[in-house]
Amino acid sequence: MTSVQTLHRYDEPRVIDEPAVRFGLAGFALFAAVGVVSAVHPPAALGVLALAGVAMSLSAVLNRPSACGIGIAGWAFAEGFALHDYGQLRLTQPDLWLLAVFVLACLATSVLRRQP
Repeated sequence: MTSVQTLHRYDEPRVIDEPAVRFGLAGFALFAAVGVVSAVHPPAALGVLALAGVAMSLSAVLNRPSACGIGIAGWAFAEGFALHDYGQLRLTQPDLWLLAVFVLACLATSVLRRQP
């Protein structure tokens, strides 16, 4: 007969502590938030602010490279679904400034809320 241990040992790392797992969960949460924002269909500026807020809040539990990745993903979702119809990405000067804002905001949140 075999036994299954269901209690967590404190000397073993948890799966949720892995950076890749946190990044994947944050990406899924961001994707779900995009669905909610798209369904509500707020004005473009409000949708972008909502997605930036979600990306920043998710970055609080991520390391710095993952936070930058969530910032880029948040920008792509905001650029494609909150600003333009049919999910089109454009790379004009204001769009690149928006990319910089998303990435720097997520990076700043990660730096301020988490140890390296």
